[in-house]
Amino acid sequence: GPGADAIGPYVNQSIPVLLAALSDQNDLVKDTTAWTIGRICDLHVRSIPEETFPTLVNGLAGKLLNETPRVSSQACFGIHNLAAAFSNDNTAETAGTNALSTYMPQLLQTLLQVVDRSDASESNLRICAFEAISVLIQNSAPDVKHVLLQLLPAIIDRLAQSFNMPVLTNEDKEQKEGVQGLLCGLIQVIATKTTKEDIMQHCDLIMTNFLQVLQSKNATCHEEALSACSSIASSLEGDFVKYMGALQPFLMNGLRNFEAYQVCTVAVGLVGDISRAIEGAMQPFCDEIMSALIEALQNSALHRSVKPPVLSCFGDIAMAIGASYEPYLQLSLMMLLQAAQTQAPDDDDDLIDYVNMLREGILEAYTGIIQGLKDGGRTELLLPYIDAIMSFLEMVQKTRKNDYDNEVLSKAVGLIGDIASSLGVHVKTQINQPYVMQLLQEGHATGDVTIIETCQWANSVVGQILAC
Repeated sequence: GPGADAIGPYVNQSIPVLLAALSDQNDLVKDTTAWTIGRICDLHVRSIPEETFPTLVNGLAGKLLNETPRVSSQACFGIHNLAAAFSNDNTAETAGTNALSTYMPQLLQTLLQVVDRSDASESNLRICAFEAISVLIQNSAPDVKHVLLQLLPAIIDRLAQSFNMPVLTNEDKEQKEGVQGLLCGLIQVIATKTTKEDIMQHCDLIMTNFLQVLQSKNATCHEEALSACSSIASSLEGDFVKYMGALQPFLMNGLRNFEAYQVCTVAVGLVGDISRAIEGAMQPFCDEIMSALIEALQNSALHRSVKPPVLSCFGDIAMAIGASYEPYLQLSLMMLLQAAQTQAPDDDDDLIDYVNMLREGILEAYTGIIQGLKDGGRTELLLPYIDAIMSFLEMVQKTRKNDYDNEVLSKAVGLIGDIASSLGVHVKTQINQPYVMQLLQEGHATGDVTIIETCQWANSVVGQILAC
């Protein structure tokens, strides 16, 4: 369609007309109007006049409680898109506020009332309201943090109360589990907008409820609850370890849920987040976790998208437990070397993209394992595998395709630096190869500041070794 410059003046002129049409007698007119405003907020929010913003927010909010579910659902869609427009807005960081702040308490309160409407299951209204709340929280400014902290106990209480919802039909069961998943999602976004000190007092109750959600048989619920656990782990850091004993059985179920592969992916991500949070305290749980990760890689029926994050997870665990990674080293490196053989034909873009994802996972794993063993003072354990790791880097240099964002190159250059700094003169012969210099030159040529900095560091470490 037309760009912002061409359509901007028409958007500007149409807003007052559309706001008036929101109060039309005909439900169909209101429904279409709310949808149109939602699309404008989605595609052309910068063309909405600043002075119209209050009228627009209040106009949409006024259609949330007393209109048909279809009209109210479209009003939620409009608020959702209006809030989403602030996702790349730096005003909140610099000024501590944004244009949403004034309306945040009223909007959140009204949307929670929408969730409780007796007809909220019609026209996807309840889900639209929850999603609008989520986006408002995600894009909220620091000056409304107190509002989020007032909201959090109410959300936790709703989750606790949801277990008492009567279930007489399949529809009741789906509604109950849907609500639980959405509430877990809200707790997750609040956790990302607050600090450890803010939420610490609520975490016992939060985790108790998450564990109860994980006892359901619903994959979407599991996905949401495990994702939310990730946010709590990242927030609590080392203090999250107190929940590991109770969480471990459910985490293992997620890691072995090969059929609902999205749950498996989220569980793998949670392992990485917990590893970063509790570090060495992860060690007692690793035998089971590593066993499940190896099973995932060996399962030919598992959706291939899960395998790159599983490989990367080896690196997260190694960085967390350092020298204690030794029992898992041989098997995990065998799996990495096996995955490294995967190649794609030149004419299959989907497979090329997948191989790039796989290579990113492999490079992240090698980097984490090397850094973990370096921190634990056991880098000599890597020496028998260095030739194979360097052969992989050579293959990356010679067969790199469609690496448009240079993610593979960036991680390859970083790995060269880590190998050189960790193993020093032991790898002088392997480092002194044309493909190593070629990768560093390609990194410099990207023009990307971060990659160039990594290249300069890797170059200096390689240079020191070659000078010996």
